[in-house]
Amino acid sequence: MKKIYNFTHYILPALLITLTTVGCEKNDDAIDTKGGKSALVQNIAANTDYIQSIESEATYNLCNGVEITDITCTYMLQPTRLIVAVVDLNKNVTVAASSPGNKTSGISTLESVPEQAMSAENAGMNVWLAINGGNFNGTQAAGLFYKDGIAIKESADPGEDNCVVVTRDGKVRICSVSDFLVLKKQAVHAIGGAQRLLEDGQLGTFMADDSTMELQARTFVGTNADASKFYIFIVEGSTPEQSTGIRLKDAMYICQGAGCYQATNLCGDIYTTLAVRKETTSGVEFNTLNRQQQSIPQDILNGLLIINKQ
Repeated sequence: MKKIYNFTHYILPALLITLTTVGCEKNDDAIDTKGGKSALVQNIAANTDYIQSIESEATYNLCNGVEITDITCTYMLQPTRLIVAVVDLNKNVTVAASSPGNKTSGISTLESVPEQAMSAENAGMNVWLAINGGNFNGTQAAGLFYKDGIAIKESADPGEDNCVVVTRDGKVRICSVSDFLVLKKQAVHAIGGAQRLLEDGQLGTFMADDSTMELQARTFVGTNADASKFYIFIVEGSTPEQSTGIRLKDAMYICQGAGCYQATNLCGDIYTTLAVRKETTSGVEFNTLNRQQQSIPQDILNGLLIINKQ
């Protein structure tokens, strides 16, 4: 009995130490989801270091194929609001370019995102969602601009090195301007993009300057690996008591966490706008979801629409 007692006396503490160590290692490897509830929000939070915590999230279906998640978080110790729309391109929805008056030529004025959405609706499209597009100078796009198969601008200014393209087969691609040349004959819609955020799943590279390092409102988009999903990201900014905006560097991590494989930055700051369809007794309206820095949506040259397939 003495030998058995001694063996148990030594082996039990060793087992307890082993079990405790394994338990600690498991906790150390756990992903910090920072209070996120859905898989989308958990992955974004875990992949973005400067998101300290998720304060709230609300998800709803705008229509069959478009899911919107409205997130408030603490980012760089400041309140920040991020809205993510995930578009399932296998459903009866697709992406199209918008323009003032739904025009493909003779564009002489600008329109806000809700106005461009209404122009497209009045032209016979069934529009669910609209966002601002690429950079512009007056009534001239800074990047590529194709609408309804018509080339409105076929060249890109310096710094407008990327684009969002919808081809005749219904595919949506995010690519470089040089890669667009291969798709040019198949392009139905295209708008220019500035900095590449993700390329084949890898983080993009761009110059750090005031526009990329400042905390500001952002509009950026992405696709997953097989381009079956289109992601829209809207970050509110410049309203310190509600949302301070983010650095462009962290937009890369947000895209990566959400599941994007390709992603590009669009025009942001005061032009960042997300409008969604609302059907009322008096007809269709397009309501802006994000708070505007200048109280009303700013006029822009082009944008992107989520519409029913035609």
